[in-house]
Amino acid sequence: MEQECTFMDLDVSVARFEPMRRLLSGEDEAYLRSQGLLREAAELRAQHRKLFFRFIDMLEKDFKRVQNARKMAMASQHLDLETLLRDRLKATYCLWALRGAATLHFMRLPRAGETAERVLEQLLPATQRLA
Repeated sequence: MEQECTFMDLDVSVARFEPMRRLLSGEDEAYLRSQGLLREAAELRAQHRKLFFRFIDMLEKDFKRVQNARKMAMASQHLDLETLLRDRLKATYCLWALRGAATLHFMRLPRAGETAERVLEQLLPATQRLA
């Protein structure tokens, strides 16, 4: 059973999602390849993608917690339902876009890291506003 939370007790920090920016970049993998460590590069690539998905799950949970707190606050603070729905839609879009970037990474398609970076640029400031 989830505990009720309010704006006052939310512990949502944008800083903990900063590592997501690097996980799909491929820089570490390219370095290992340049050193002749092909198997290790492939393992690192898979591990980075796995961690990226875990970060997405954490981010989704944070969004749900913030959304629930905002719903509770709506009655007492007269928050705008349209704003609440717009923020939820943006959060959902960004989470799916991040999952898409990780899928591009899995398929070894170019620009997976750039796609993730572009979405994170939109999402992390949005996360900051929601808290």
